[in-house]
Amino acid sequence: MSEWRRGWRIVLGCAIGSGLGAVLLFFTFSLFILPITDEFRVTRGDIATVQSLVVAGALGAPLIGRATDRLGFRKVFMGSMVAVIALEFLIAFAVTGVWGLAACVFLIGLIGIGTTGLTVTRPVNAWFDVHRGLALGLSACGIAVATIVVPPPLEALAAVWGWRAGFMALGVLAAVVGLPAVYFLVQNEPPEAIRHAGPAGGHRTGDWSFLREGGFWMMAFSLIVMGAAGSGFIGQMSPMIQEEGLSARTAAYALSAFAVGQVTGRLFGGWCLDKFDPRRIAIVLNLVPASGFLLLWAADGSGLIALSAAYLIGFQQGSEHDIFAYFTARRFGIANYGTVYGALIGLGWIGNAAGLIGVGRLHDGLGDYMFAQLLGASALAFGALLFVSIRLPARPQATVIPG
Repeated sequence: MSEWRRGWRIVLGCAIGSGLGAVLLFFTFSLFILPITDEFRVTRGDIATVQSLVVAGALGAPLIGRATDRLGFRKVFMGSMVAVIALEFLIAFAVTGVWGLAACVFLIGLIGIGTTGLTVTRPVNAWFDVHRGLALGLSACGIAVATIVVPPPLEALAAVWGWRAGFMALGVLAAVVGLPAVYFLVQNEPPEAIRHAGPAGGHRTGDWSFLREGGFWMMAFSLIVMGAAGSGFIGQMSPMIQEEGLSARTAAYALSAFAVGQVTGRLFGGWCLDKFDPRRIAIVLNLVPASGFLLLWAADGSGLIALSAAYLIGFQQGSEHDIFAYFTARRFGIANYGTVYGALIGLGWIGNAAGLIGVGRLHDGLGDYMFAQLLGASALAFGALLFVSIRLPARPQATVIPG
């Protein structure tokens, strides 16, 4: 029986669950920046600092990853999702100032990391081997599809009922669709021992010796600099697009274009990882989309150029998910996957925070986003080239699964 016949439910459930978790709030938050700054009487840089508190994910990622190895995906994901839903409702109904918003965002970053690729990639990696890259890509498409579909109606809802209604809508989606999808579709592990334990000499559960390996740190540095570029763009996307003289509705469509790029990057990137040299794929798929920042730099009020730039940056963000999850499983194995990937994601959030704070503060200081856009292009190029020094074990042979 093929891997797909056995594992398609896992991919679907992980895609829906992660698509409606904490990352959807992260991707749509820029829609609320302007009304929040008006109500709370703060600057965009202040709200960017609040957004950066999702760096709490850097604290939560190693703990959540370790818990996933010990307790299994389902318990960790569902507990984290319930917490995210509660916090989104708290923002919608109870937060009255920037400090309350900051506290809620911090907790969403700390706990909500359990609804992201940190956890959902573990069951996908466990159920798939030969087609692992494509399975990872498909499972990651949930957030991309949600980011395509949700921003336009979310922006319209917030325009009529206020930004708080937008947070309430995000909580309802997670509760009504996201939680049931994981509960009914996803199992922690295959019922038989069909997965490889990892490469020869792979790390056992609870083994932290990977911190002494150069390959881990090259991946971490790459994720940090590319995360700074991507998060800085995502966090300021709506005001960045509007500053080009375009409308809030165009900014919402830019979010959708970004998400279309994510879908393309995840599917194409996952397929390429299964077929070609993963290191070369990692370099090309992260290097080429750097041109998206250069397009933004020269957009000059063109909606088409702005949407094209958002697509290219989304393409890089989509393929990035596949690449780091794939490289972690191939390099370090499955038994200790949550611990290794949790440490990697935790370090990566340092870059996310730097991007969120830096782009907003650069705008406050310089009056525009041009220098930040040039830095974004440079960061993607540098992060891509770090993959030159990363070594992977030989690809596993195809596994025959009894029907």
